[in-house]
Amino acid sequence: MRLNYAYNPELQAEDVASLRNAVGWDAREEKLKKIVGNTYLTAACFDNEFLVGFVDVISDGVDDALVRNLLVHPDYRGRGIALVLLKMIIKKIREDNIKTVNVLFEPELAGLYRKAGFRIIGGGMIDNEAEEF
Repeated sequence: MRLNYAYNPELQAEDVASLRNAVGWDAREEKLKKIVGNTYLTAACFDNEFLVGFVDVISDGVDDALVRNLLVHPDYRGRGIALVLLKMIIKKIREDNIKTVNVLFEPELAGLYRKAGFRIIGGGMIDNEAEEF
C-alpha cells in the first residue's frame, strides 16, 4: 500500500459516489456529475489508483470557505488520512488569504476537527432532501 495525496485531482463522479457508498452515505452519482471538478478546491488520497479519501471545499474566494464531504474509506480509517486532507485544504485556503474556514460535522467528530485547528462553535442545518415539512 502506497498512499498518495493530491490537490484538485481529476476524479470521476463514479469514484466519489463509490466512496460515499463505502462510508454508508447515499451515492448521489447524478448530482456528483455536476459537482466534481466544479468546486473551489478538492484534496484526495489514493492507494495506487483507488480513491480512499476525499474532501471538497466551496468558497467565495475572499471571506468564506466551507469544507464538505470529508470521506475516508472504512478499510483505511485510523491512518490519519482525514487529518492530512484537512490540513492540506486549510493550508491552501490560508495561502489564498480566505478569511474563515467553516465546517459542519456530527458531534462525535469534534476531536478530529479540533486537531485540525478548528474552534468548535454551535451550528445548525436543514436537509431539504431528508426533512419532512
